Amino acid sequence: MSFREERAAERRLNIVKAAAKLFSEKGYHDATIEEIARELKYTKGSIYYYINSKQDLLFQCHDLAMNLLLENLQKIKDSGLPPDLMLKEVIKGHIETLMSEFNLITVTLGSDYELEEKYSEIIIGKRDRYENIIAGIIRDGIKRGVFREVPVKVVINLIMGAANWIGRWYSEDGPMTMQEISQFYADYLVEPLLSQNPDHFGTKRAFTTCPEDAKI
Repeated sequence: MSFREERAAERRLNIVKAAAKLFSEKGYHDATIEEIARELKYTKGSIYYYINSKQDLLFQCHDLAMNLLLENLQKIKDSGLPPDLMLKEVIKGHIETLMSEFNLITVTLGSDYELEEKYSEIIIGKRDRYENIIAGIIRDGIKRGVFREVPVKVVINLIMGAANWIGRWYSEDGPMTMQEISQFYADYLVEPLLSQNPDHFGTKRAFTTCPEDAKI
């Protein structure tokens, strides 16, 4: 990639992240391209050099979020870990990506219905791919006897619902770090899936302790 291409990619990323911040604060309909330009000290015309429309910008927010999640998930899938540890890493990675890109993920979770059909189909396809990889990890665990027989789709919905809700209540002022919380979630959500004879696989089974009456 040439210097010019790198600079263009950086500017496009800055625009998408600034848009995500304003969309999450004001809502998609109330935020304007002019406000995004002011946030970055760009001209409105320079914004439109990198995007086609406000709807295109919303799509770019969704697409970037899904790409970040998919890239992280693929690395975990390629790690060769046992299915239970792999699923825990998936949960931890999902939560930590969500919180590190809070504005971006907040927009994607709250505005999918705003996308035009041509954009929605792309994002749904990536979301299905994401969930299918997780489903494959769970099915592999069932096949290998690490996990008991469970309804895979229900388990995925449970995990995603629990993980995605963290953004509603998490506070940096709480006594637990995001890493501690993500580890606790991973333990808490994966342990009930384990087969009746988990020690056979030699994997350490331990819940992360949570401070009593923690204000998280």
